[in-house]
Amino acid sequence: MLGMDTTGDATAGDGSVLQLRVPPNPRFGKVVREDVLAHAGRFGISPAAIEDFLFAVGEGVANAVEHSGSGDVIDVRCRIDPEKIVVTIVDTGRGFSRASADDKLPDGLAERGRGIPIMRRCSDIFAVHSVPGRGTAIVIGCYIRAGAEETSVAS
Repeated sequence: MLGMDTTGDATAGDGSVLQLRVPPNPRFGKVVREDVLAHAGRFGISPAAIEDFLFAVGEGVANAVEHSGSGDVIDVRCRIDPEKIVVTIVDTGRGFSRASADDKLPDGLAERGRGIPIMRRCSDIFAVHSVPGRGTAIVIGCYIRAGAEETSVAS
């Protein structure tokens, strides 16, 4: 796709790592979700098993696009192992102090402030690492539950 770079990880010979570099443009959030879903599918993980996780990933990319204030690409790395799928989203933007990030959902009519609480609630693993003036890394993960893999039924 024009404007996006997809690369593999030389350290993961089993193909368990997907790396994407996306421009800070909102339209690429959907592309990232679709690529992560396709990558998970190659490992037999059903879309239903990671629906909330994909929602959190989309929110993470949207936050990087909107809040980084940078024109630099956003790095997205998805790693799958037998127990979990983890996506790390890294921008080199303005960053923020952790004190300014609230995990509590805002009032139901508020227009802003839902990103971090939504990502936390839609994932099993969640961490934010941010340095003002240097950027932000968000780690979002989902444990792969028994029965979450797609199975084929013999006819």
